[in-house]
Amino acid sequence: MTTITFGDLSFELRHSAKRRTVGITVERDGQLIIASPPEVPIETLEKIVNEKRYWIYSKLLKKESFNPPVGVKEYVCGERFYYLGRSYRLKLVDRVKGQPPLKFYQSRFELHREEQLRGRECFVKWYGDRLYPILNTHITVFVNRIGAFPRSVQVRELGYRWGSCGHKGDLYFHWRVAMLPRTMIEYVVVHELVHLIEPHHTNAFWDKVERIVPDYLERKRWLAEHGASYDL
Repeated sequence: MTTITFGDLSFELRHSAKRRTVGITVERDGQLIIASPPEVPIETLEKIVNEKRYWIYSKLLKKESFNPPVGVKEYVCGERFYYLGRSYRLKLVDRVKGQPPLKFYQSRFELHREEQLRGRECFVKWYGDRLYPILNTHITVFVNRIGAFPRSVQVRELGYRWGSCGHKGDLYFHWRVAMLPRTMIEYVVVHELVHLIEPHHTNAFWDKVERIVPDYLERKRWLAEHGASYDL
């Protein structure tokens, strides 16, 4: 078996003299396969992968084994919500004047009853507010080691991505990062900081990530397998 890697994606390469085109398959367990005629050069395969990269990520996110179905939250008593990798129950409470609509109190979330229909909005804001200081703490730890300093740090909705690096040096993080275990937050932060000096997922990029996070492969795999469970 031949394995080829393009950026953060690794494929099993299967040559077949019967094939006339290159095909990419995402197996049920998340394994990536490229079926190709023998004469196709690696450079062409890499180009095809890059063209289909968004499609590949989308397929990985939908795989049941990697992403157990996440039920739609109803924001009712007893539902569980992640924060820093741990799951906490929700309790609906009567509104208290001067209190925020959602708070974390005595190892549980408390949401005002009248905000139930706005539950997701309340949680997104709560996670975003808590995430900023967490990110800043991690960034402060790593900027000197990496030698890269972001122009700004922002929390927003990023679709399927945990983080993103703008071409002007701005770093963006999904509010869902606040739900992840701290080791995963650390990996996401390092990943985006390294992008400030290595924009693409080249070998040089992954070498720099590995110097800071030696077990980055395990963390990257964990996110692929469990990340979709950390959502609302």
